[in-house]
Amino acid sequence: TIIAPMLSAKDLDEVIAHELGHNWFYGILGSNERTHPWMDEGINTFYEYKYMQKKYGMNKSHELLFQTVAARRMDQPIETTSEQFNEINYAAVAYHKTAEWIRLLETQTGENVFRDQMHIYFQKWKFKHPQPEDFKEIFQSALGNQTEEIFSLLNSKGILPNNKLSGFKMASPFVKGSIKGYLQNPTKNILLISPVAGINAYDKLMVGGLISNYKLPPNNFQFLVTPMYGTNSKKITGLEKLNYTIMSDGAIRKTDVFLNGATFSMNEFVDSFGKKHITAFNKIVPGIKFTFKEKDPKSSIRKYIQWKSFFVNEDNFRFGTDTVITNSDTSLRQKISLVKNKYTVNQLQFTYQNIRALYPFKYQLSVEQINELIRPTMTINYFFNYAKSEGLNVRLFAGKIFYLNGRTESKGFKYDRYALNMTGPNGYEDYTYSNFFVGRNEFGGAGSQQIMIRDGGFKFRTDLLNPEIGKTDNWLIALNLSSSLSDKINPLTVLPVKIPLKVYADIGTYAEAWERTSTQDRFLFDAGLQLSVLKDFLNIYVPIIHNKVYKEYYKSYLSEKRFLKSISFSLNFYNKPIADLNNLLEF
Repeated sequence: TIIAPMLSAKDLDEVIAHELGHNWFYGILGSNERTHPWMDEGINTFYEYKYMQKKYGMNKSHELLFQTVAARRMDQPIETTSEQFNEINYAAVAYHKTAEWIRLLETQTGENVFRDQMHIYFQKWKFKHPQPEDFKEIFQSALGNQTEEIFSLLNSKGILPNNKLSGFKMASPFVKGSIKGYLQNPTKNILLISPVAGINAYDKLMVGGLISNYKLPPNNFQFLVTPMYGTNSKKITGLEKLNYTIMSDGAIRKTDVFLNGATFSMNEFVDSFGKKHITAFNKIVPGIKFTFKEKDPKSSIRKYIQWKSFFVNEDNFRFGTDTVITNSDTSLRQKISLVKNKYTVNQLQFTYQNIRALYPFKYQLSVEQINELIRPTMTINYFFNYAKSEGLNVRLFAGKIFYLNGRTESKGFKYDRYALNMTGPNGYEDYTYSNFFVGRNEFGGAGSQQIMIRDGGFKFRTDLLNPEIGKTDNWLIALNLSSSLSDKINPLTVLPVKIPLKVYADIGTYAEAWERTSTQDRFLFDAGLQLSVLKDFLNIYVPIIHNKVYKEYYKSYLSEKRFLKSISFSLNFYNKPIADLNNLLEF
């Protein structure tokens, strides 16, 4: 153990207490830490917990982590070899669950009897190599006919009978100490109430609350609602998520049946009389997700198949004129009304990923159906590690569009929104409303420069052109590269705050470029610098080189501040820290 700078004096105290304990467990009592790690790490942790509880009070955060793993059927028995344990279970089971099992043993025998039996165990096996059956033999006289029942738990998965949660608590930042109180003494059910805020170009500041029972360990039924009020739109906005989980020891380890929803404002227009007209969308998304079980608990493979149906209801502007007749004049007056547009997107996805530390990858096959349009796509992400956390991210995309009854020009126009796009799609092209946009339908200003990384994944936008460069309702293939820059050549290292700098390059082709009558380049490309802020939550793309066709777009459509207007950005709410946490705990 390396005792490095710790977060607090308490953490340092805990580490020292644990390591001192190894003088007895594994030092004097020489159990086999490879075959039976619980006999040294687990028993030692039991005494560490006793010391910490006496000095600092009860702390059940370790139990919350273990029960979360157990609830997802991802735990392993205490009697597992060090080699067979995965990383999280080595800590959660070999250390923590064993300590809780020893506590159960103490409860069953009584504290004084337990202490006497441990003294006997020490005196008999000091400077020797005790095995599990030797430890069991010591406690047989104290446990009697309970011996087999208690010791059989060493080979069982799941939560120990003395640690099953019960009761209910409410936690809120409005109630002092309630969140800390839950962590110290968790209950089976919880209701979390918290203030929440949001912002976009149309609702402006949104204020409201969050009501949820999401917690660790998770319940089978979970819900989250965030009702908010848009200070500009004067409308109710927010998100909702209902999820019911069914766990199994079979081939399908986890089944999630869910219902998601969202409603936000999405556009604004001020008429000639200064009156604001604001459109909104709402969606309901039922679905089901099957997560497959891996044979080896140490496997870093994750596989799941998911079905979603997006029922979308959105407002659109309809512009017209009214004739206004007065005694002295007749004039035309602009008329604006809102019309409803409803559509459904059915989506089937299969995901196969390896979350290993070195060279992680993810394959995703997706098929979407919108009326008579079928949209199959394949996305592959592969990360090549450099030193530390740096590396090269490779993304390969391929997509094809089919029309069930054949393609016509009118269908191409009707389904233009769902076409494959070489450039990262804008807010209007986010037809499932699955991404958060600051200005979803903006045509100017910073809000119009937001994209999402989908389809071809290019960073150079051509929103003012119809059709956009590289847009197709046939087929499209693209390759996206993004590489970290070493601190030695990163000019931003002089700043007081570390901002990782990357270089990116995109290359792709699409069906229309290969037609005989086409005058376009068969391959499009762009490359530039990428600034990744807040663990890749905010990514800013600065184009440097690109095809001639993009340069011509510059000159024709961007009359001034061309360089600034060519910069784009994306928001990644599912960035690496969140993804890693989800892969670990499946929240």
